[in-house]
Amino acid sequence: MAGAALARRAGALLTVGVLLSLCCASVIVSPLSDGLVAPLLSVIIETAAFVVATMISFMATRRREAFVRSRLEQHLAPAVVRRILERPGMLKLSGERREVTALFTDVEGFTALTRRIDPAILVNALDHYFEGMATIIIAHGGMIDKIVGDAVHALFNAPNDLKDHPQKAVECAIALRSWSEAFRHRPEVAMIGFGRTRIGIETGPAIVGDVGIRAKLDYTAHGDAVNLAARLEAANKKLGSSICIGPVAASRCDQSLLRPLGNITVRGRDESIAVFEPWSSNKPTSWPQSERAARHLLDEDPIGAAACLDLR
Repeated sequence: MAGAALARRAGALLTVGVLLSLCCASVIVSPLSDGLVAPLLSVIIETAAFVVATMISFMATRRREAFVRSRLEQHLAPAVVRRILERPGMLKLSGERREVTALFTDVEGFTALTRRIDPAILVNALDHYFEGMATIIIAHGGMIDKIVGDAVHALFNAPNDLKDHPQKAVECAIALRSWSEAFRHRPEVAMIGFGRTRIGIETGPAIVGDVGIRAKLDYTAHGDAVNLAARLEAANKKLGSSICIGPVAASRCDQSLLRPLGNITVRGRDESIAVFEPWSSNKPTSWPQSERAARHLLDEDPIGAAACLDLR
């Protein structure tokens, strides 16, 4: 659609330029007096030059817009892409240091699934899965960094500023958890044994920008928080959780929405870190207070701690 419109507009401008050139030629060969031809010819040449310059500028602008759309429209919300096109100066792809919230997802047991399911069936399921996941991420203001295998890597607060990005990422993770559970229980998906989605989230400084070779550039992020988010996604397997949130992201969120998972150590770090999980929507509203009370009593009064969790 956009390419066809661009071609029509460029064609119209080119037609005008050709017509002006023909007029110029006709004036040159017309039997007008020398005194009339010179000034008229000057006006026509200047007009033709203006039209050609305008056409070149228009084509350059449209090429730039097409480039931005092709780079970003599959990664960002349409409203964000429109704002970037309206204000090109707000887009920074060349490299910068900025705080981001990284979100990593993975499908439990996917490698085993690839060994026993027909490829066409699995690819079809993945197509629908990624479409749903990407829609939710973009709706929450996130950017799809990349899709690798069965995993989705997303960034919040890049390439443009996003207020309260840690909270937005956690809210996104909760929505992803809910949607992915419903998705894997669809009859045609449940039939192949599609696994749970596990999610890791952390916030911190990162270097973001276009990375790659000339023929294949990717806008991506590099930093400790990005690596830690990937480690936390994997930690869900041992923790029995579906969403694992790092300490920095958790500290910037509504604490009433999170429950502690304890302290863990991850590869690449010597010290342990506190990790958290959003409360499940099917828990009673009094559960967070009851669990905190139970944790406080656990060492000195295990029976009292157990009683705190008896919410029947």
